[in-house]
Amino acid sequence: MFSRGSFGAFKTAAQGASKRFSTQSGPNKKTIYNALMCVAASTATGAGLTLYYLEKNAASANMEAEGLHAPDYPFPQKKLFGTFDHASIRRGFQVFKEVCAACHSLDLVHWRNLVDVAYSEDEVRAMAEEFEYTDGPDDSGAMFERPGKLTDPIPRP
Repeated sequence: MFSRGSFGAFKTAAQGASKRFSTQSGPNKKTIYNALMCVAASTATGAGLTLYYLEKNAASANMEAEGLHAPDYPFPQKKLFGTFDHASIRRGFQVFKEVCAACHSLDLVHWRNLVDVAYSEDEVRAMAEEFEYTDGPDDSGAMFERPGKLTDPIPRP
């Protein structure tokens, strides 16, 4: 199939190629740098093309163009100097105390957070004193119960 001359030429070419692609000395830093720069450039190009495609061919979810408008209610707290409806906050806390507090807690909310929002300081102090909190130790080292203060958290159910 191969003559002796062509086989010898093929053998010499194969040996030369194996010497050229030999990794005994290891890859040099310039080759690694070029490879990493090529990968970074192709990644940036791919990301850019993807963003361009998504910008031009995005699925349209524009409700305004479809004629659907979200209702716009005139909430008083949205204005520059708007405030909350304090009577509504008071009613909401009353509902929480009577209904929701049976299962849910406001243990991250302290009594002081209700002052000047829905109740006066005296009203909140009176509500806090309705609950007993464990405090101490006293002079003998024993824990004792005391009425609640404004700095106490609202108790758990």
